[in-house]
Amino acid sequence: MRLVVMPPWLIIAGVAGWPAAGSVCAPDAANSALFAEWSRIETATLASPALDSVQLTESSLRARLWHRANKRTSESGGRTLRLVHHYRAYDIPSTGIKLETNGHLHHLGLEYRVEHGAWEWAVSSLLAASSNAGRHPRVIDRDTVAWHGVARRTHRFGKSVSVIWGVCRDDRLGRRRLAPVVGVDWHLERFELSLGLPESALTWEAHLRWAVQARIHPSGGSWRVFSEELDRRSRFRQSGWRYGVGLTVAATAKHRLTAIVEREVRRSFRLRLEDGRNVRTEASAAWLLGLRLQWTG
Repeated sequence: MRLVVMPPWLIIAGVAGWPAAGSVCAPDAANSALFAEWSRIETATLASPALDSVQLTESSLRARLWHRANKRTSESGGRTLRLVHHYRAYDIPSTGIKLETNGHLHHLGLEYRVEHGAWEWAVSSLLAASSNAGRHPRVIDRDTVAWHGVARRTHRFGKSVSVIWGVCRDDRLGRRRLAPVVGVDWHLERFELSLGLPESALTWEAHLRWAVQARIHPSGGSWRVFSEELDRRSRFRQSGWRYGVGLTVAATAKHRLTAIVEREVRRSFRLRLEDGRNVRTEASAAWLLGLRLQWTG
């Protein structure tokens, strides 16, 4: 594992506005029964003579399977088990050269989270591989299983300020890394400002029924991929950053719908071609449109 220090201006979006659902490192309210999200990134050019362009369709699902509240009624949280599935479909046309993956990549597994007082721990075991690994379980080994986790503590100073620190391991920076989690959270009437790493957000609760949030966060991932005949395997990595806005509307007391518009920048890909060449290429910035449904209960 590699320790990475990131700039302190880059915490965590509160669940009141636009919760993050793509990583175990994102906070998760115990009463959240379901997150479902779909998004699509427009076609962007690639800076490689062998590859023309890239397009991405993405979906995320986090479903609560079991929850046990803390015995002390004065303490929130408890223990929660969730099913997690994050799916990406990359469409990368090439000029006569095939990739060693069909472009259908999955993070599929379970997440166990404990919240006790000021502390929060979570661990997630995921199958991180191309879809043909799921159809042929014989190729699944320890390299196709990703272990992600987080441990953090929240210190509250009065009713408006909180300081968060801890450590996290996931692959949102393009590879599995151990990274610090540090940030400050201010609540100012209808505004919440979260400054930290690896995410920052500003939430405006304009009304009891709707809120607006601006957010910046990493958007990468790492997967074990296999050729069509399953005789070759390699690592597919993508890194990048997203910034944008989301509008959340409370459809009912338990259901929230969020529309998302983001810009993905500093995009890069590391992949292997069928002829054995390893390719690292940059992609132009692109727009993303998405929808999310959150169900609490």
